[in-house]
Amino acid sequence: MRPLIKANQLSAAVNNRRLIVQLLRQEGAMSRRQLAARTGLQSSTVTYIVRDLTEQGIIRAVGKLPKAGAGKRQVLLEINPELGWVAGVGLEGDWASLVFLDAAGGVIDRDRFALREPADLLPWAIRTRVDNWVTRHGRPAGKLLGVGVGVPGIVDPGQGMVLRSTRFKAQDWPLAKLMQQVFEAPVEIDNDSNFAALAEARLGSAAGVSNFLYFLMNVSEEGKAYAVHGLGSSLFLDSKLYRGSHYSAGEIDTLIEKAPYGTVAAEHLLLIARPEGELPRELEPVLERIVDTLVAVVDLVDPAVVLLGGNLCVSNRRMLRFIEEEMNRRVVRVPGRQVAVRSSAFIDYGVSMGAAVAALDAALHAGSDEAFPAEAFPAILNAQPYSPG
Repeated sequence: MRPLIKANQLSAAVNNRRLIVQLLRQEGAMSRRQLAARTGLQSSTVTYIVRDLTEQGIIRAVGKLPKAGAGKRQVLLEINPELGWVAGVGLEGDWASLVFLDAAGGVIDRDRFALREPADLLPWAIRTRVDNWVTRHGRPAGKLLGVGVGVPGIVDPGQGMVLRSTRFKAQDWPLAKLMQQVFEAPVEIDNDSNFAALAEARLGSAAGVSNFLYFLMNVSEEGKAYAVHGLGSSLFLDSKLYRGSHYSAGEIDTLIEKAPYGTVAAEHLLLIARPEGELPRELEPVLERIVDTLVAVVDLVDPAVVLLGGNLCVSNRRMLRFIEEEMNRRVVRVPGRQVAVRSSAFIDYGVSMGAAVAALDAALHAGSDEAFPAEAFPAILNAQPYSPG
């Protein structure tokens, strides 16, 4: 048995590296002195960790701070974007979106493709689309560090299992394992709405918000009009995703009729997407039904903000104000409560953005707290070069 003191030292070493990497991801370029001040670690410890992470190619020097006084200029450090890349996939009805991020979280590109394959062919279909993208645009710098997939349905992300998905007619579907076999890279999966909420919390309209509700809506063609569907929600409470005891938090099917909220004309979709667009009276019945659903959920979880996302681009300020005012008028009166309604920052690629962020989180996670000897950043060390086909 490994001595407890040694084990604690190894665990501390892993956590210290994780702390440095997380801080650089959140704050951007920082000097060793700044890292020591923010983390509370000794300067000698930070210097050792920085040297180790630089040798591994995880961080790099990116310049120097302006000179202050008579001392030397401090070298700025950042996550090395050329370390590798991740792919995020958002599955939505008959379409899927792709987002590619470098190791520093920079967006390399986005893509969309039609989704016609059944569940058993889905991993290979996604691999083919990624191969096609790499063939067209060239392979990004570094190795493939991971893949994230947002799936409509109830998902156990820890086990990588889709417990139930109506869209793919699947139950107890080991999607993460199947994807790993196809990509030969770590795979993160979760409910589509959960990944979209993660993207909003990190980079979007809910950045800095501790408690919010993400409400996912999509539109689909229905003859010459477009049907508006409510597809569920995600709860971001106390600064983290709340999945529930059975991974089904936010599954509000009982509040949403199977029929769509209503249909809208193509010209109305354009008005909904235009910040200064008019709000035609024909849209009000659809909005009233959306408000009915939101009131029930807001009264249940009491968020500070409601985000409207999905491929329905809700940027119209009059529409957002209508929903916000009606919702706050109907919810239980609480002194000082005024729940804000905002539009998603990502619209039709929020799920894939969140999936890519989750894949990068996993790659830059500094190993297990319980596994010894402590191998820092195993996903990076074990990553393989990506070759299309």
